[in-house]
Amino acid sequence: MNSRRNEPFRYTINPPMDCWIEIKSIDFKPVSSKLAEAELIDISKSGCRIKTQLNLHAENHSIGAAVHFQLSEENYTFLGEIRWQKPYGSEFYHYGLSLQLTSEEKEKINVELRSLAAARRIVVM
Repeated sequence: MNSRRNEPFRYTINPPMDCWIEIKSIDFKPVSSKLAEAELIDISKSGCRIKTQLNLHAENHSIGAAVHFQLSEENYTFLGEIRWQKPYGSEFYHYGLSLQLTSEEKEKINVELRSLAAARRIVVM
């Protein structure tokens, strides 16, 4: 399990915001899936942490996913890979995703997150 918890400019969403996860591949084989409800807990320019009721058995599989969420008025969809999974209580799981962002997407998300932090809607960790 690779973690970047000490990465600079990780933003904690408090309270967590609604998002959706869409499984795109399992063990590098494309799959078709519906959007599943999740909560965005924190985000940085290279990854995010979500909470969902889905048990994806990520410790046994390589899982490609898309995360869909809205910041301010803009909708975002980012592709990524699930890096780790941890149980959270008896019904939920936390997942760490490594996001595959272009330089432009990284800059856009940084500007948006800084704006939300200034408005005290999110916290810089």
